Amino acid sequence: MNERIKRLRDRFINSKRVVDIERALIITEVYKAHEEKPQIIKKALALKAILSKMSIVIRDHELIVGNQTKHHRGGPLCPEYAVDWILDQMDTFPTRRGDRFKITEEQKEILNDVLPYWKGRSLRDKIKGCLPPAVKEMLTTGIFTNENFTMSAPGHMIPDHQTVLDKGFNGIKSDCEAAIKKLQPDDLDYAHRFNLYTACSMVCDALIGFARRYAQTAKELAQQESDEPRRNELLRISENCLCVPAGPARDFWEAIQCLYFIQVGMMIEGNGLAISLGRLDRILYPYYRNDLSKGRLTNEEALELIECYYLKINEIDKLASNESTSFLQGPAHGQTITLGGVTEDGRDATNELSHLFVEADLDIRLVQPDLAIRVHRTTPQDFLVKACVNVREGLTKPKFFNDEVIIQSLLDLEVPLEEARDWGSLGCSEPVIVGKTNSWGNSGHLNLAKCLELALNDGRCLLTQKQMGLETGDPKQFKTINEVLEAFRKQVEFFIEHLVIYDNIIDQMHAEIAPVPLYSVLTRDCLENGMEFNHGGARFNFTSPLGVGPVTTGDSLAAIDKAVFKDSALSMEQLIEALKQDFEGKEDLRQMLINRAPKFGNDNDRADGLCNEVLKIFCDTLRKYKNMRNGPFIGGLYYLTANIPFGNRTAATPDGRKSGEPLNDGGISPVHGRDKAGFTAVAKSIGKLDNQRVPHGLILNQRLHPTLLEGEEKLRTFSHYITTFMDLGGWHTQFNIITSDKLREAQTEPENYRDLVIRVAGYSAYFTQLEKEVQDDIIDRTEHTAA
Repeated sequence: MNERIKRLRDRFINSKRVVDIERALIITEVYKAHEEKPQIIKKALALKAILSKMSIVIRDHELIVGNQTKHHRGGPLCPEYAVDWILDQMDTFPTRRGDRFKITEEQKEILNDVLPYWKGRSLRDKIKGCLPPAVKEMLTTGIFTNENFTMSAPGHMIPDHQTVLDKGFNGIKSDCEAAIKKLQPDDLDYAHRFNLYTACSMVCDALIGFARRYAQTAKELAQQESDEPRRNELLRISENCLCVPAGPARDFWEAIQCLYFIQVGMMIEGNGLAISLGRLDRILYPYYRNDLSKGRLTNEEALELIECYYLKINEIDKLASNESTSFLQGPAHGQTITLGGVTEDGRDATNELSHLFVEADLDIRLVQPDLAIRVHRTTPQDFLVKACVNVREGLTKPKFFNDEVIIQSLLDLEVPLEEARDWGSLGCSEPVIVGKTNSWGNSGHLNLAKCLELALNDGRCLLTQKQMGLETGDPKQFKTINEVLEAFRKQVEFFIEHLVIYDNIIDQMHAEIAPVPLYSVLTRDCLENGMEFNHGGARFNFTSPLGVGPVTTGDSLAAIDKAVFKDSALSMEQLIEALKQDFEGKEDLRQMLINRAPKFGNDNDRADGLCNEVLKIFCDTLRKYKNMRNGPFIGGLYYLTANIPFGNRTAATPDGRKSGEPLNDGGISPVHGRDKAGFTAVAKSIGKLDNQRVPHGLILNQRLHPTLLEGEEKLRTFSHYITTFMDLGGWHTQFNIITSDKLREAQTEPENYRDLVIRVAGYSAYFTQLEKEVQDDIIDRTEHTAA
């Protein structure tokens, strides 16, 4: 790390998370002044006003410029999506258990005066007005939820960077103007298309104007700068910002600056979660090679620019509601860079930039951006080992993905082969076709363990005895595990049916109330087909709810199968009574369920098979439905920190888990402490799952003792473990290389561990900023000391 990067990093680490209200005030002003205009025009006018009026800053030593707010770590507000939580919860922002943000009394007074305008006008209010009574009731029970999509733009996409790099926003604006001229007067979609092209032209202007503000600021700073090297840097920054994103990028520096303006612009438009960065080692490679060949760039200079870019990506922040924060603590931004993989014709795509992006992560050591390594049969060993060095050094990044399994999963969704090979990872583990997908990932959570609980009590909650689900029969009469599975299936189908209704209402309201013209500019086929992003303009359209607690559920089924039906160690009636009583006075029975029944993660065919049944029931039920954008519902088994709040709402489970305890973490990670046969046995269990059936991905968290990666020989052995994991058919794996003792020390001495990054789920976070419940859940994960 050179001196510039050290200063920039130190300044970021020492900054505080604060609320920024500029965006909220400007967008309210615009909407008040233009109430009569179409929603998409208002959104474009708002983005243009925000980017022209918001405070901007160029800080000392920066080479990449642009800011989401004027603060190093500022959380903007998006009242057009949801305003109730801001007004109700802003007093708690500085004191809540996780993701705290400072807010001043003056800011609160201003917000209390301005934000009531949005009551009844916000996306969330419109959604609430459309909900059927049954869905409203279910949302109060907490069996399923979709908090995030009611309070921000969809996110969960990778922008079409390439078109902007090739044509610039001026070129795209010209395309919009040409498309307007081609519209036919009798076109039934004339108004939609005219407004779309008009709004998209406006947001192109908005981004160009935003960059020119930085060009002017950099020029003014250069005139005042006495240090000649810095003055030259500022003049170059000014030149960069005049050129991009208005026109095509001419070199590596301009290209990386263009990418950052795109990212900031999209976050300001809607603050969506998991707007990821795609295959940057491929996109930027031609600029890198050209600059190297002409002597305009060295490897050291390229690395420095990448590191400056990483530091700017870390400045992008998201302020969420208390409820949403409990499900995605971190902050879980999901700004992922995908490295390696294959080209459209199947050749290895790894290059020198792939290595530089990994090296930059080793220097920066912050939570953003995330790194996704696509591993296939011809992945260069030196690149895989380099990524493993980062893991050994305690970085929770990178995470590793099975290229072959994911490509085949996309083919199963009828994605053409060449496009399937051009997938990038976003968020936790979602593969999407770069620049062409509206994935709607993380579109709600369904508590699978609660569905089993209801199946074991004829649809009634074991905690309250309230009827929540279907009446699926008296469980005391069940004679086989298949009857239990059938009751579970019916509960899952019942709740998925209502979750689909809820998601499609949210989807429809996004299209009607909250269009996103910049997303539409940056997603292939939207402009070509004259259809806005939220209306289904993307080439590929999915909706992907998440199943929570599949391993807790599978282990519970295995315990019922073993203890009740195979060994006759207890009756269903005795088991259900023990669950109702939270095993009070029945610790011997609980220990029998824990120790004698098979558990997922130990290469046990029965436990692994029943977990796979849970996976199949969840994913196959979703595939029966279509979304409002004429795409399929598909399953995902990654869920951030939802295992904790959902665990709080779930009674004791037959695997021996007590009421209120967390469900299994990550997605398909074994229950803590139950994977006793080593981490290679975990890999074998994972390989028995029908991973390909889960098109939006599965998360496996593993925590290893640092001694397992000591020295070059062990490091190479570890890299071979990753390739073996992929050969077995695993989808994804990621690691924390840290001891429980070190985590407990960080928990009690947070001031000494401010930059300790930990892998929470498919994302990383600062350990000391997590709620204690989440910290405890991470500490409780199995610490493997042997394979």
